Amino acid sequence: MHGLTSLADALSEHPEEPMGLGVLLGLCAAEPAVLALTPTIPEGATQGEYALLLRLTILEVSP
Repeated sequence: MHGLTSLADALSEHPEEPMGLGVLLGLCAAEPAVLALTPTIPEGATQGEYALLLRLTILEVSP
């Protein structure tokens, strides 16, 4: 799950920015296998909110 943690850390750097598929694909370019582990991006989510969702996924907690 190290890849998801790194992804959440990167997203947390700009928490108020909108989250989008392009952002996710750009950050996962170096580790494409991580993309398969990511949850669906909720509509209107910010990068900070998605980072929190990733951390819940890592902890195996259902929101």
